[in-house]
Amino acid sequence: MKEYDVRNLACPGPVLKLRGLLDEGVREIKFRVADDLCRSNVTRFAASRNIATEVQERDDGTFEVIFRAGEADGAPGPGDTIDDLFAEQVTAVRGGRLIQITSDTMGSGDDELGALLLRSFIKTQAELDTKPNSIVFYNAGVKLCCAESLLLDDIRALEALGTEIIACGTCLNYFELGDQLAVGRVTDMLEIAGLLASAGRVVRP
Repeated sequence: MKEYDVRNLACPGPVLKLRGLLDEGVREIKFRVADDLCRSNVTRFAASRNIATEVQERDDGTFEVIFRAGEADGAPGPGDTIDDLFAEQVTAVRGGRLIQITSDTMGSGDDELGALLLRSFIKTQAELDTKPNSIVFYNAGVKLCCAESLLLDDIRALEALGTEIIACGTCLNYFELGDQLAVGRVTDMLEIAGLLASAGRVVRP
């Protein structure tokens, strides 16, 4: 079994490292990862290739993750590029409309006005004939998906209508909001890059 300490690799480094090892034919791998977000990212990627995983949490809050791939597992599938690593999510947005929210305000000049504009923009999406396939929140935009956000009801309404709500895990951790996500799911930069590359149209308000 090959062992690697990937705690110093920034997202999406650990997933790319795992992908490279599997593509080289390595079948038993042990990673030591920095936190629960990284654990989630690498195990999610392993699941996309039908690879068995075993996770052990250490006393310092880091994790050891063991990957065991059978002879027929772990190999790259057709179109296994960066934008196709998470085929289900990418297929859902390919050719559709993706909105990226990178701030908790819209425009520049006055933050209070910007917050009102952004809330109006998100609320209006539910009234359109064609709803966005996905909304990706990163940088300060992730704050809108967290507890006490004034936009939670509007974002949840969009999610109920079928729009996928996605928040950058690195950004949540940076703002110390990792345990406050109240709508949507967490992802990493690898999936975000794939979604942006595959979308038919990307809108940034």
